[in-house]
Amino acid sequence: MKARIFTLAVAAAVAFVAGDAYALGKNEKGCLVGGAAGGIGGHVLGDHALLGAAAGCAVGTIVADKRKDKDANQAQHEKDARHDERVRERERERERERRQEVVRDEHRTY
Repeated sequence: MKARIFTLAVAAAVAFVAGDAYALGKNEKGCLVGGAAGGIGGHVLGDHALLGAAAGCAVGTIVADKRKDKDANQAQHEKDARHDERVRERERERERERRQEVVRDEHRTY
């Protein structure tokens, strides 16, 4: 029982350190975290820690890629929204200027 608790504590520490590492890219972090989780799962389910770690690394990399794509899409959406707002503001400003010019022209005719 103590060995399992120790193994779980070590795996949790590896996952925490991997998630907090700045020098690693998202794919490497995904591989480390997934590998740690998969290694523990494989060990607990039948002494297949290496197989579980390899599968966990692969799944962690895929999840990290999907997260990176999602973040990129979110950033692009926000950039497009800011651009659209600037375009709408310019159109509103042009409309205000046009209305002021119409009012000035009407005022001159009288």
